[in-house]
Order: sequence, then structure tokens, then C-alpha cells
Amino acid sequence: MKQRAKVICHMMTTIDGKIVIDWDGNADYELVGAEYDRLIHAYGKAIGCGRATCQTDDIVDFEKYKGVPVTYTDKPARLNDDTSLSIAFDRFGKLRPQTAQVEYAGHKQIMQEVLTEQVPPEFLAYLDDKKIPYLFAGKEDFDPELFLEKLIEYYNIDTFVLCGGAQINAEFMRRGLVDEISVVIGPAVDGNRNALTLVGAEDVTGFPKFFQLKEVEKLPGNGVLLRYERSEM
Repeated sequence: MKQRAKVICHMMTTIDGKIVIDWDGNADYELVGAEYDRLIHAYGKAIGCGRATCQTDDIVDFEKYKGVPVTYTDKPARLNDDTSLSIAFDRFGKLRPQTAQVEYAGHKQIMQEVLTEQVPPEFLAYLDDKKIPYLFAGKEDFDPELFLEKLIEYYNIDTFVLCGGAQINAEFMRRGLVDEISVVIGPAVDGNRNALTLVGAEDVTGFPKFFQLKEVEKLPGNGVLLRYERSEM
């Protein structure tokens, strides 16, 4: 069995567990959010989100890419010491990234698409044109363990920071691949019973999962950091 990267699922929630909130410039909530961002880069050099979290309104004309020769082989990024990976899970090629050079919370990042072999060839041609690196992790559907193995293989990155949303968190968690959960709780209650939570999926096969408490820390801005490790029981 190949070695895989460790997974820390790192999320910010309200007191009632919601991951999206209109915080309306609340100073404390903003301060806690800054702590959340700081921890992202403290945990590791590979940070990833699901397709819906990364989606933009950019429009691409794929007609000009039809017929352009492509190969369904990995094209990993070239990382510098001061650069981290911004992973986008895009199994069917629905994102429209404009550049490989991105920035988050003052840190330089390289956009790394993670695909399946279901993406159309013109989408690969588009990524090649934009010089956006990509990895394949599955033929018919996403294989998260294969992706984690490739983080070690290509980058020697031993920790992956998974930052949502709820669906991609569930994909890793149902397979027993989340080694640690880091939850930053901001001082707010959303109140919407239908709002997104830290983990959520229509298919709950493999759940519930159990974790043991590792750390509790009070944060500036009336926030709290909770860290859990996967329970072996």
C-alpha cells in the first residue's frame, strides 16, 4: 500500500455549526476568521476545496479547444519554497480557472486542478493553454485516497488541509481518510435550519464517524478552536 498524506479537515463555523453566514462586518467574527486563515497555512502546504466552493462566473468558449490534442496524464505544478498548493476538486471539469497564480490570506499559491478521466478533452486543452496544472484521481469517479498518494509522490507533502465545503468533506470522511478535524467557532448564531454544516451528503453510507478531543483553545475575538483526532475504537 502506498503512503498517503494526512488529512486535517479545517473549517470555520458559527456556534450552531453553519459554515456560511452573512457576518455583516462584525469585528469579532472577522478577527476569528483571521485566526482561521492563519491556521490554514500553519497546518500544511496543500489546501483544498470542493468544486462548488471554487466556482466562479467566468465564461469560456471551448469551441476553439475542440480537436486540440491532449493526453490524460498528470501535469503537476512546480512549487517554490514560498508557495503552497490551492487544490480544486473538479471531477467533471466544471471550473473555469483563469490563472494558475492565486493568493489567499497573503500567501502565494498555485492552482492545482484534481480531475477524473470524465473531463472532456477540450477542458484539458483549456488548462494546458492557461498553464494550469492538473492531476487525475479516478476514472469514473473521484478517488480521494489516490489523490493523497499523489501528494506524497509528486510533492512530498505529508499533510493536506481540507477546507470544505460540506460535500467534499463528506467524501473524504466516509472513506475514513480524515485524520483530524479542526473547527474554529465564531461568536455568532446563524439560525437557519437548512444552512450548510461542516459535513453534509445525501448518501450517509459510512457514517457516523467518531473522533476524540485533542485540544481546546480560546481565540481572539471570542472564538474557540476545537481539534479532534480520529478515534480508533
